[in-house]
Amino acid sequence: MSQVTHLLHSLDPQTGGVFSAVQLLSNAINKLGVVSSLSDDPNYSPGKNEVVIAHGLWQWPGRRARALQNPYLLFPHGMLDPWFKKAYLWKHLKKQLYWWYAQGAILSDAYVVCFTTEEERRLAQNTFFPYRPVREIVTGIGVPDPPGNTFDQKSLLEKFPYLKNKSTLLYLGRIHPKKGLELLIHSWKEKQLGASSILAIAGPFDPREEYHQRLKELSSSDSSIHWLGMLEGSEKWGALESANALILPSHQENFGMVVAEACSVKTPVLLSNKVNLWREIESSNAGYVAEDNLEGVSSLLDRWKEGLPAKVGDNAYSCFQEKLHVDRAAERVIEIIRGL
Repeated sequence: MSQVTHLLHSLDPQTGGVFSAVQLLSNAINKLGVVSSLSDDPNYSPGKNEVVIAHGLWQWPGRRARALQNPYLLFPHGMLDPWFKKAYLWKHLKKQLYWWYAQGAILSDAYVVCFTTEEERRLAQNTFFPYRPVREIVTGIGVPDPPGNTFDQKSLLEKFPYLKNKSTLLYLGRIHPKKGLELLIHSWKEKQLGASSILAIAGPFDPREEYHQRLKELSSSDSSIHWLGMLEGSEKWGALESANALILPSHQENFGMVVAEACSVKTPVLLSNKVNLWREIESSNAGYVAEDNLEGVSSLLDRWKEGLPAKVGDNAYSCFQEKLHVDRAAERVIEIIRGL
């Protein structure tokens, strides 16, 4: 094996989490001594002893990998989640036609179909038919070590002075209907957790978006809910480390890179059981899990209100090292490739 090439539909970072996740995986594979690179060339032709990994479904990477007539790996990256079947029925019906035409065979002919979590693998079996992958392996995906052992909180507190000396529950991610933020805001307002508690919502906010406006109006009557906007770099890491917990009440989430990032700085996580990492978190006692409904989110807030034991943060870090570190995923991918 001389090289690994990851085929992606686009290398534009604005396209979302798949590019970022694959870039981290490729970097980790390189670090372990195997040459790894990314390509968005639909006509890519590998060299001798080169292994191709196709990322995502419905686009050209899988078709190209299969057309090369060499063993290839395939990462669906959550695109087989049945949530999309419920949320976008018409799109699902069109995809089912394409599944019969080509996509099902692309899965069946892959040397290995790689899943980022056990939950993703389990859910994938009930979305399209016939579902006939030859070999399924949970490789994980993950994030690397955080950029430093400690983070300077000064710039964060200068920008958001109201966070100082407060118990902070952090949501960090996109502002999107599937994230369950209405449930979170409704539950938080009902709890009336007091002046010493803050719900900090960090994510790119667009006042022109009707959904964003609706959430802002919903939270406007509660002075303990604060919108931080998009956080990046040291501000993001400072928020993750200083928070008492991270919450992600999503209705669908394939992996949740921010969950792994929170665990890497010993911050406990509160998740819905629609975040596919929930089994890894629950089995590691790295946080708490509940249904993605009002009752479930309310129970997570009750856990947070009671105070999370310090050992939960330690468990979160152990979970990161053992299950959510990108190096573990890179090791599994290399092991699969060496079996070719």
